[in-house]
Amino acid sequence: MPYRIGCCIPGASFMPEGEAGIKKGPLEVLSRGCETIINAGFDYAEAGVGVVMAMTEAEFSEAVRMNLPLEAANSFIPPEYRIVSDGASDEGSPLYEYVDRALCRMAKLGVGVVVFGSGGARRIPDGMEKARGLEYIEDFLSMCGKLGEAHGVTVAIEPLRASECNAINYTTEGCNLAKRAGSGRVSYLADAFHMCEGGEAADALLSAEALPVHIHVSEAPDRTYPGSHGGEYLSEFADALGKTEYRGRVSVECGFSDFEREVILAYDFMKKHFK
Repeated sequence: MPYRIGCCIPGASFMPEGEAGIKKGPLEVLSRGCETIINAGFDYAEAGVGVVMAMTEAEFSEAVRMNLPLEAANSFIPPEYRIVSDGASDEGSPLYEYVDRALCRMAKLGVGVVVFGSGGARRIPDGMEKARGLEYIEDFLSMCGKLGEAHGVTVAIEPLRASECNAINYTTEGCNLAKRAGSGRVSYLADAFHMCEGGEAADALLSAEALPVHIHVSEAPDRTYPGSHGGEYLSEFADALGKTEYRGRVSVECGFSDFEREVILAYDFMKKHFK
C-alpha cells in the first residue's frame, strides 16, 4: 500500500474496568490500544493528546521507554483554552505553555503530526465577526508553527462540520489557512467524514491547491468504522486520493461499539480500498 494505514485509540471506554470498578490509567489505555491496533494489521496508532497529557512524568517516561507505535495525535486543545481571545497565543500565556508541553511530549513519543480540530477551543463567540475570529486562529497557528519547528512536530488544521464548530468547515478553508501560516510545520488534514457531512465531493482533493499532511476516515453520518455502511463515499474518496501524489498517513478515526472485533473489520476495508 502506498500509504501508512493507522487507527485512533478510541479511549478508555474500550477497556473493562479493573477490580472494584477502578478505571484504567492513561498509560495502560495507550499501550493496550496500540497493541490491539497493531495486532489488527495497522501500521501505527493515533492517540488523543489529552491521554498523553494526563500521564504523570513517571508514566510518560515509561511510555517513551516502551517505544509505542504512535505516529499521530488528535484532539489537540482542550475546550477550556479559548483560542479566540485577546492574548491567548502570546508567549508565556497558559495556551502557549500547554502547546509547548504538548508538542514536547509528542516529539519524545515519536509523533510526527498533531491534528488541530478542537472545535470547542477555536469556536468564534457569538457576535464576533468571522474575519476577526479567524485572525485569532491565525495567531494561534503562527505560534504552532514556531513551536512546531522547535520540537519537530507538524500541526494539521482539521476542518470540522458546521454542527461541531463555526470556524474552518471546509477543506479549502483548512488549506488556505495553512498556506497563510507560512510555516512548514503547519498544514491541514482532510477528514472524509467531515467532507461528506459538509457536502464536499469525494474527489475535492483533486482540485486542492496543496495536499494535506494527514487524513482521517470514518463512515457518515454516524462516524462508525469504515465499511460499516458499505463505504460508498470512502471508496470514492480512496479512488480520488489515489489519483493524487499523496503518500502519507491515513487514520481510521471513529467510534467503536466492539473495538476488538470492529478494528479488524476496519483494517480489512482499509487494506482493500486504500492501496
